[in-house]
Amino acid sequence: MYPLRINLLTEDKKNRLVHMAQFKFIQNILQVIFLAISFVAISLLFSEVLLQNYYSAIAQNTINISSKYTSKSREIADINKLIKRVNTAQQKYYEITPTIMDMASAEPEGITLNSLNISYSKKTVTLSGTASTREAFLNFQEILNNNPLFVHVESPVSDLTKKENISFNISANLK
Repeated sequence: MYPLRINLLTEDKKNRLVHMAQFKFIQNILQVIFLAISFVAISLLFSEVLLQNYYSAIAQNTINISSKYTSKSREIADINKLIKRVNTAQQKYYEITPTIMDMASAEPEGITLNSLNISYSKKTVTLSGTASTREAFLNFQEILNNNPLFVHVESPVSDLTKKENISFNISANLK
């Protein structure tokens, strides 16, 4: 048997009930949408707080690291300055021993050196001494001319006026 349904409502009330049912349906859909939007908004606010905390932690860590390495950077800069000063000092350094050894080995018999002045800034060498004979003096001057360390060896002509016990002054340019 079928249940009996008797509808004793007027057409106007039926239409209102249908409109009310539609309104309730739309109201429920809007409530679901509002709840979804509220949930998204709450999760976005929570994410914002979380990201702000994470950002401040990263910023603090960056500050700590940069201050830690600032002292290291300063120390590295100081070491670099020291290295530049050492390099500058090394560029001004000249090995004088090979020059003196060449001078000592180039000195033939009969030559006595009284002074040896080496100026690396002017790249000159000045020798003064005594030669027992003119031949020894000319031989010494020839040895200096053939020496690869010296260029433009000069001696005053007045050094050649005597035959024996010649006091001389020889100047030469260094290569």
